[in-house]
Amino acid sequence: MTDNDATRSADDCYKGRAAVLKGSYSEPYLIESRTIAGDVGPLDVLVHIYYSGVCHGDLHSRDGGPPAPSQPLRPLVGGHEGVGVVVELGIAAGEVSNIKVGDVAGLGWRHSSCGKCRLCLEGNENSCADQVVNGLQTDGTFREYLVAPAQHVLRIPDGLDPASAAPILCGGGATVAALRRGEVSVGKWAAISGTAGGLGHLAIQYAKAMGANVVTIDGPEPEKREFCLNLSADSYVDFTNGDVALEVLKVSSGGVHTTHIMNSHPSSYFNAFAYSRPRGNVVALAPAKLDFHTGLLFMRGISLHAQTNGRRIDMLDALEIAAAGKVRVVTEVLKLDEVNVALDRIKMAQVKGRLVLSIS
Repeated sequence: MTDNDATRSADDCYKGRAAVLKGSYSEPYLIESRTIAGDVGPLDVLVHIYYSGVCHGDLHSRDGGPPAPSQPLRPLVGGHEGVGVVVELGIAAGEVSNIKVGDVAGLGWRHSSCGKCRLCLEGNENSCADQVVNGLQTDGTFREYLVAPAQHVLRIPDGLDPASAAPILCGGGATVAALRRGEVSVGKWAAISGTAGGLGHLAIQYAKAMGANVVTIDGPEPEKREFCLNLSADSYVDFTNGDVALEVLKVSSGGVHTTHIMNSHPSSYFNAFAYSRPRGNVVALAPAKLDFHTGLLFMRGISLHAQTNGRRIDMLDALEIAAAGKVRVVTEVLKLDEVNVALDRIKMAQVKGRLVLSIS
């Protein structure tokens, strides 16, 4: 990918289109012209965005609900999975990043973090209390030009398709982080609950790349079964057909070591508690309201974890694994003008893989 179109206009600015939220929650995106004027900050980079993934988290920016604030931040450009070409660097950006002008680069969920707290210094900047989120707390990647801190802009590996790279910057990094949280490793059994969507189809492949045996759990549709098995899942369990826990116990030779839940249905958790091996891990990647007795976990020492976004190292590793050909991101590319259509389809669970917007 090269960039021959990104030049400052006669009035010394970059102009491009953006998807902007202006009203209350549930009001649609509007497509407007947005301008980047003046010099790039000393530690910042200017990226000409070509593609941006559309994530379930983007629904909260438009329609509300945690982690979105109770009162919407408006106006706001959404998006947090952007890939493009670096067109300008701040004068000190080289002190915090190896990014260069002309590099294909991307940015994900995190716009910035404090860099000073214990969590940041330990490399767990994804848990920084002062992190700022793209497309939720500051303008995100549904725009042609974006200025961001160089420290949180990642170089995309050579040979990785930019449209495929975009969803990895949030979904891929979060999935790798969650699999590591669940201690996935060679020979272990991993269950993925809710597998035909964006996170689930990535989780299947990253778990296989880590050497795990993968049980996928989703609905009765034949196309979902075929989709998951074509991604190298070892088995598929239809959650509408009989006793889910019993079936998972059967196909996994006595239970799984770790479960990763990509949906918000409480039954997914109760089933996971039942089919987990002793001292197993259950990792949540989707919010859910649960009412259960902790005795379900105590007797067999099951641990319940939550994972939202990945660390920088998780994102970099996710990109490298995909660039090595071990993960195939299933994408459908739509136009920027179709951003509301994309979000509505995600809301109605009408997507296999990931939706990506063509921005430029």
